[in-house]
Amino acid sequence: MIIYFGLPELGGLVLLLVLSTSIAVMLRARSRRIAEQRRLVNAFPYPALLFHGPRVALANSEGENLAKHLDLQALVSESIQRGQNVVRTVPAVEGQAFQARAIRLGDTETLVLMEDLASAQRQQAFYRSFIQNVSHELKTPLTVIQGHAAKVGDAPDDRHGNAGSIRIISEEAKRLTALVDNLLTLATIESPAFNLERSPFHFGALLEECILQLSELAEERRIGLSLNVASGIPRVQADRSRLKQVVLNLLDNALKYTPPGGTITVGLEDDPKASALACVVQDTGEGIPGEDLPYIFDKLYRARRLRGKPVEGSGLGLTIAQQIIRAHGGEIRVASELGKGAAFTFSLPYGKAAA
Repeated sequence: MIIYFGLPELGGLVLLLVLSTSIAVMLRARSRRIAEQRRLVNAFPYPALLFHGPRVALANSEGENLAKHLDLQALVSESIQRGQNVVRTVPAVEGQAFQARAIRLGDTETLVLMEDLASAQRQQAFYRSFIQNVSHELKTPLTVIQGHAAKVGDAPDDRHGNAGSIRIISEEAKRLTALVDNLLTLATIESPAFNLERSPFHFGALLEECILQLSELAEERRIGLSLNVASGIPRVQADRSRLKQVVLNLLDNALKYTPPGGTITVGLEDDPKASALACVVQDTGEGIPGEDLPYIFDKLYRARRLRGKPVEGSGLGLTIAQQIIRAHGGEIRVASELGKGAAFTFSLPYGKAAA
């Protein structure tokens, strides 16, 4: 059998190779573009949909759920006809409303972003309240420092009075430093870039270290401080420094609200069914009012005290503790009864270290 392969056949083969290569390049570019568009849509924390013409081509999970209940084609058609971005308020179910923003990406592509107006208003109200509370917390010690600094300046020879003013200035400066440190810590923990520095260690040893660190202060206040660690506690794979911060925050709160003669007990047990450790910090202090319990972990929230005693702390320690425990995959809760103390209990999954 003889096959003739001349110039026409060679030209056809070359043309076929060129066409095949071009199609492969086009398909690869299209696949890459679709992947980039998918990453773009999924990156939004709120509903996002990408339209090709009047049809939904891509949507993140929130956008898919919303598209089932909202007719967005009219918004997209208006944006295409006008050749520009369009913003409209779109009513949804049960009185809910969204601000829909149609953004032109090309002649045929439109990106639609949906913002829950009620959620945005709640967030704005929260941040306004948060800023007001922080401003108040900063203003109070600054006012005290300013007043006592002026007092020292007006009477430089009053050694006895100035000694008291200097002590108060030092205390308020420490209070300011603690507040700023807590704000910076909270900002770090809530940042998307936050990562735990995990390593294997014995959590019981960490609790003992915290107890020793605060034992002198507890002795000064005549408060008993004890540690009960069950046998056979496995190691955890966790961020040691962050968890130490949690324990010290809880112990510091217990010391503040436990009167002389009271006791603080720290317990640690293994929960094999949950593959987690259970730690409790329990005191015999004045307790937390029932109406305050649901908000005890909120930012800058501080429960009222019995008999009008001054409220101590910045109101951020428990928020930070909750965020750290949740970052480890655990949960923290509180149980309390007025006049009988409070018990903060948190779970801590083993992680890889238990294997």
